[in-house]
Amino acid sequence: MLLVSHAAQKDIHASTFDQMFRLRAEQFSTRRGWRVNVDAGREIDRFDALNPLYICLLGQEGHLLASLRLLPTIGPHMLSDVFPEVMGETGIVRNPLVWESSRFCVDTNAIRDFGDDGINIVTRAILGGLFATARSAGLEQVVSVYDIFVERILRRSGCQFERLGPVVKYDDLKTVAGLFAVKENPLSNITQGRRAVTGLLAA
Repeated sequence: MLLVSHAAQKDIHASTFDQMFRLRAEQFSTRRGWRVNVDAGREIDRFDALNPLYICLLGQEGHLLASLRLLPTIGPHMLSDVFPEVMGETGIVRNPLVWESSRFCVDTNAIRDFGDDGINIVTRAILGGLFATARSAGLEQVVSVYDIFVERILRRSGCQFERLGPVVKYDDLKTVAGLFAVKENPLSNITQGRRAVTGLLAA
């Protein structure tokens, strides 16, 4: 099941939100060693206080498989407030039809089912959910900041995007920004292995 919810609805989806913040702590702090704030086993930053829109992929019995966060670029967001250097000459995006995707997180231990190109079907499903949600909201583009490792995964998943600026090192992590055209992104490519993805979402 795909759950799309604003932070203001956290009391309604308390279990999912708690799983999301715990998964973020595990993946970003424990597994990848990022310098993020973890409190009581949960990774929560200042942008979570801005009522972002969360997209969560749930499996059987409500188990969180993947999640990400969307914020409008007309207000504070990570590219404007934390990683402006990766935008290079492009400059900071401020557009009501362009939102930022961040905190992309997949529980790779929960589902070990991969497509022919080696991409986890959970990764495909959450990306499909991202673009479907963006289309429904009338967004024209999605902008995001990520490291080179994630960029390779996005390319192999079938995403089409433009790198906006230079590669910048933050704590020795090579980081870039990308701009995704929502209408032009081929969801048919992102959701290759449709049977597996459909079965996952229906779980």
